[in-house]
Amino acid sequence: MTVAIESRSNDELGMIGNSINIMLENLRNLLSLINDEAEEMSKKSVEFASVSDETNRGIKVISATISEIAAGSQETGGMAVEAANKNSQVFELAENTAEESKKVLESTRNVLQSAKEGQMLIEKSVSVINDISSVTDNNTKLGNELKGKSTEVSGIVDLINSISDQTNLLALNAAIEAARAGEHGKGFAVVAEEVRQLSNQSQQAAKRINKIIEGMLLDTSQVVKAFEIMSKSTVSGVDTINKAKCNFESIISSIEKSREKLQQVVTHANNQSKATNDLMSTVHNVAAIAEESSASTQTVSENSEQISKSVASIAGNAKKLSNMAGNLEQALFKFKFSNVRTLRVGFEMTNNSICYAGMERFGHELEKHTNGRYKLKIYHSAQLGTGMDMIEMLGKGTLEMTYPSFSTLACFDKRFMIFDFPFIFKNEHIADKVLNGTFARKLLDMLEEYGFYGLAFAENGFRDTTNSVRPITKLEDIKGLRIRTMENDLHIDTWKYLGAEPVPLPYAKLYNAMRKKEIDGQENPVTAIYGDRFDEVQKYLTLTHHVYSPFVLMYSKKLWDTVPENDKKIIIECAKEGALYTTEANRKRVDRCLSELKSRGMKVDSISRDEMVKIKDAVKPVVDKYKNEIGKELVKELFDEIEKAEGI
Repeated sequence: MTVAIESRSNDELGMIGNSINIMLENLRNLLSLINDEAEEMSKKSVEFASVSDETNRGIKVISATISEIAAGSQETGGMAVEAANKNSQVFELAENTAEESKKVLESTRNVLQSAKEGQMLIEKSVSVINDISSVTDNNTKLGNELKGKSTEVSGIVDLINSISDQTNLLALNAAIEAARAGEHGKGFAVVAEEVRQLSNQSQQAAKRINKIIEGMLLDTSQVVKAFEIMSKSTVSGVDTINKAKCNFESIISSIEKSREKLQQVVTHANNQSKATNDLMSTVHNVAAIAEESSASTQTVSENSEQISKSVASIAGNAKKLSNMAGNLEQALFKFKFSNVRTLRVGFEMTNNSICYAGMERFGHELEKHTNGRYKLKIYHSAQLGTGMDMIEMLGKGTLEMTYPSFSTLACFDKRFMIFDFPFIFKNEHIADKVLNGTFARKLLDMLEEYGFYGLAFAENGFRDTTNSVRPITKLEDIKGLRIRTMENDLHIDTWKYLGAEPVPLPYAKLYNAMRKKEIDGQENPVTAIYGDRFDEVQKYLTLTHHVYSPFVLMYSKKLWDTVPENDKKIIIECAKEGALYTTEANRKRVDRCLSELKSRGMKVDSISRDEMVKIKDAVKPVVDKYKNEIGKELVKELFDEIEKAEGI
């Protein structure tokens, strides 16, 4: 299409040549227009497919949510009816409570009146006891006076006894003297005898008086003692009654406060009864509304399911349209419109992916370093089919390049699973050294056995773990969790050895499975976790960094062999530049995504060094199990390369 017929004659051949040139020009313009339209259609169909996919996903979520709402509405209706029945019981209890509260309030009033009457009686008792205390004090005083006078009388009696003794002695002496006087003293003797008898009688009387006085003194002492005890008891009684008076005052004060509180309780009970009655009416209304809502949401659910099917059909057709546009471009690619050589690269990721950013850099560098002789055409969003479709196109020589995850190639050769071993890279810097070293070049060269030429590795990133159950900071936290994995035996066994329940699942079904709680968690690079908004259905993110996933940029061996040697060198260098840019873009995006995920409320954790040792020990059997399938020598070379990189 770039060569014209040269004709200088004006004969029939010249006219035919000119006509062919005009036809070629018209055809070139037509094909160019078709090519431009095909590119535009391809671009728009990709956008449409993307929007359709997003809409379909949203409709599915809405449909599922509405179904849940419908089920919830039915359940709510039943619960509302049950609540209405229970509320009737509550209303009855509230009325009973209000009535009982009124009775208690009335009883409190009676108790308060009785307490006040008791207080008045205590005050009267205090007055009476004070009078008794006064009388007792006077009696005690009189008793003490009587005791003193009785003591004085006792002294007088003692004096009489003394006088009687002396009189008796004098009478005895007088009788003796009368006896000595003889006849002359007889009269005096008679008098002396009378005096002696009178003295004895006085002495006897004094003894009787003294005995009576002693009895009186004893009785008086007992009476005084009794009065003293009574006085003390009276004082104690006064104190006790005064204390009782204070206690009654406190009781009355407490009853007054209780009465006020109880009055409030009665008021609240009445209000509660009224509010419960209103609530019962409201709940009955809610039950009726819930039944209507359930019927409506059921209808909406059925409609949304139909819409979901329609949108899914549109999304499918949009993808077909995108593929048709890509195929049309591929067909037009056979026609050469200019001397510029166009190289094509296809992949499944969107034009927002790091792959696209890396390939844009590759195309820019390629055009610059070849002075416009080469340009790169990027087919993203599976415009040319699935990843395996594009790999097959490379094998047939109908597409120059594709940019898959390296582990995708394990279907051709188990050796390409080698980077799926868990925890082989401590960090991305070690990975960089290995992926840009001799071992990586050896892996790229192995691709030639299957019709591919390996240009470069690029970073897809470490795979990290999310879940909706608990933070993962130690080995025990992983046990029992249902973790979605890729449909890859090595990955599945890795999670089994960690104690989880691996659930192999296509990526397209992952989000809904998490939303419906069919699985507890998943593992993917942070950029995917952020881009697909897994934070909406997963609360915890742990930077496990358990697998490092590289992309591989590879060229069709059939088409590579047609490239001039000098141009091959330029393509390789530009491809490396694009791969490096992919890696750098990924790392910048990871930092930004982590920051955004935290701001959205996702909890981000890491695992301590000691716990990581336990986790790595747990998955060691994975290496032993798969090293024979991958190749012992190749596995040893990888670990030697890693050890070398760690020592640099």
